[in-house]
Amino acid sequence: MMTPYPDDALHLTSEWFILPGCEAQVEQALAVLVQAVLSQEPDTLAYLVHRPRAAPSRLQSLPPGSPQSLLFFEIYRNDAAFLRHVNGPVFQAFVTEHGHLFIGSEGRPFTTVAFLSQVNGFVRSAPV
Repeated sequence: MMTPYPDDALHLTSEWFILPGCEAQVEQALAVLVQAVLSQEPDTLAYLVHRPRAAPSRLQSLPPGSPQSLLFFEIYRNDAAFLRHVNGPVFQAFVTEHGHLFIGSEGRPFTTVAFLSQVNGFVRSAPV
């Protein structure tokens, strides 16, 4: 199956950990971040942010997701686009202004990052 992304596109997931009680502030800050990435970073091809949600027991996987977890799924046109994002003004402003809302390490939000190679799959447009 063909991918809609260039062969050298960079795919990744990144997990962040919200400090208890900061969830609403994080969601407000994320709305601004996502809009800024969309409007100012044309080489960011996908930028999806998720939080675990409670699932009925018939759907729940183990271990259950933490409500303090925040999972980013991102696709960049290439490695250089990713570096422009993480070193650029939009992301750096987000970390400076809102980094204190996350569990941190050495003065920055602690995150885990996994770089991915797409093997197969598709992206479907949202239903209208």
